[in-house]
Amino acid sequence: MASGSSNKLTGQIGEHLVAAILGTKGFYASPYSGNVPGFDITAVNAETLKSFPIQVKASNGGSVIRTHIDKWVEFSIDKNNRQILGEPLPLDHPDLIWVAVLIKNGDIKTAQFFIATEKEIQEVLIKHYQRWLDQHDGIRPRNYKTTQAMLTIIDLIDFEDNWAILEN
Repeated sequence: MASGSSNKLTGQIGEHLVAAILGTKGFYASPYSGNVPGFDITAVNAETLKSFPIQVKASNGGSVIRTHIDKWVEFSIDKNNRQILGEPLPLDHPDLIWVAVLIKNGDIKTAQFFIATEKEIQEVLIKHYQRWLDQHDGIRPRNYKTTQAMLTIIDLIDFEDNWAILEN
């Protein structure tokens, strides 16, 4: 398991990589190094001066996004310990851009970027989690109460290098 300082460094590297790439795409970008709740970078289009926040999730392997499913969808556990997903929860910022960054072995030259809206992340997360529950008859194997949810590269592959989303 990665140490707290290693995780912080990975997050910092991811934020600065995203800011650098945004610069190459015509955006001024300022990372906040985890000090602002809900987003990590403010990006400003150099021509239009339109600004928008970006949430960055960085990882050095395995899962790229880690969260809890009950933050994204109606959630309950039945009397047989089966987890039941209901309707997606309303999002405060469905159009917030998320950039998931995978930095393998600390090698920034091979970093991979997955860019999606928060609504798209929600949809993929719910689909992935439900598919996983279906494979286990709705019961989490080690701890039926856990709500931990993760997305990997395979789950996000459709969003790899989706920088075109910034044009909107």
